[in-house]
Amino acid sequence: MKVTRRELAGMILAAPMAAGQAPGAAAAEPPDQLLKAAAEDNRKSAAAISKLELPVETEPAFAFKAQ
Repeated sequence: MKVTRRELAGMILAAPMAAGQAPGAAAAEPPDQLLKAAAEDNRKSAAAISKLELPVETEPAFAFKAQ
């Protein structure tokens, strides 16, 4: 299924409306709970990434040059 960027944006914007929510509406959770949830998500992501092994050849070669 091919989807253009405009179609994807329309789908993303239409999803909250279909669920009966205002687009961009903030969650009712306090900021400290949102921060804790984000930190936990980061820990889970880091744990999942650390389980993968990538060979050095996977990383692209690059060099920074001062001008």
